[in-house]
Amino acid sequence: MKRDPAASTEEEASSSVTLGAAPDIESGDAARLAGLVASVDGANRATVLTHDNPDPDALASTAALAFLLEKRASLPTTVAFGGIVGRAENRALIQEMGVKFQRIESLDLPAGAAIVMVDTQPRAGNNSLPAGRIVSAVVDHHPPRPDTVAATFSDIRPEYGASCSMLVEYLRAAELEPEPRLATAMFYAIQSETMDLGREASRADVEASTYLYPLSDPEAISRIRHARVPASYFRSMHEALDAARRYGTVLAVYLTRLEYPDMVAEIADLFMQMAGIDWTIAIGRYREQLLMSMRTYDTRAHAGSLVRDAIGERGSAGGHGTFAGGRVPVRGLSDEEVDELGEEILADLLQALGVDGEAPQPLIPESGSTSVEEAE
Repeated sequence: MKRDPAASTEEEASSSVTLGAAPDIESGDAARLAGLVASVDGANRATVLTHDNPDPDALASTAALAFLLEKRASLPTTVAFGGIVGRAENRALIQEMGVKFQRIESLDLPAGAAIVMVDTQPRAGNNSLPAGRIVSAVVDHHPPRPDTVAATFSDIRPEYGASCSMLVEYLRAAELEPEPRLATAMFYAIQSETMDLGREASRADVEASTYLYPLSDPEAISRIRHARVPASYFRSMHEALDAARRYGTVLAVYLTRLEYPDMVAEIADLFMQMAGIDWTIAIGRYREQLLMSMRTYDTRAHAGSLVRDAIGERGSAGGHGTFAGGRVPVRGLSDEEVDELGEEILADLLQALGVDGEAPQPLIPESGSTSVEEAE
């Protein structure tokens, strides 16, 4: 794992934790560790690849898996992703880790190099795995994908709230203690992914957090959580506030342009704080992709299925019960055609939620119009 010598040492909620089975470190984790290491046997180097436009869980679990492969499989390891990192907290997390990530498009991946994926899966539609490449191993907390069965080794545990929690168990089974910078990133990632252990967190996520916190740097956690943002962030949030429409207990935002791709998740998260809102939907265009994020407080919901059904064969989607995302390629479409597509997907989601008959109420009213508060 390459470290940037110039780097300073300096992303999704219910009110309770859902506890699952506690991890069995002595047996199951040891077997998984052996299977992971065996999957890269014979390789002369490795690349750990996560999903495009990665969030904290993707970034930290990628770094942790690279650390594990270097120490236990003795493989020189590169960490990589496609797309960009735009959200301020995510950029700060990379800086605090001091890890040099590579763009997968710029890497030479010879036949002797193993590819290991984390927090994503082959052909999931949200990563830049080169076409035709066989993956040695997959470690992920999302529901299983059909192409994952082709990997030599796979560990898919959707009952976990974060991939980093899985990596904690691997490191402990390998008797490897993460250094403070890595422990800090992993701890922050679990808190971010589970909304401070309030969203779809398992007992394993709680135990991983308890293990990591004494090893982490609280000041660094604060720097990540309260990362400074550029002026463009506030302009984008102003546009989101203007575009926000309420349909009963659903708040939806459609933006014609995004400053960075993970802004849809940031907007969906932001509006979930609004009283009286049970669901948020954010849709926007970033370059040649139409992106969407969906959030809910309903622990019985199936947000991932709703987004997959709305997108259909036009793109790709995935997620969990209370949060999900998707993307549709729009290369070659006019601005009007992209807007029509976005409105069509939004209409399908509103219909699935049973609020398509609701008159939309602007969050920020125009002069002479009715606000959400006035409508209530």
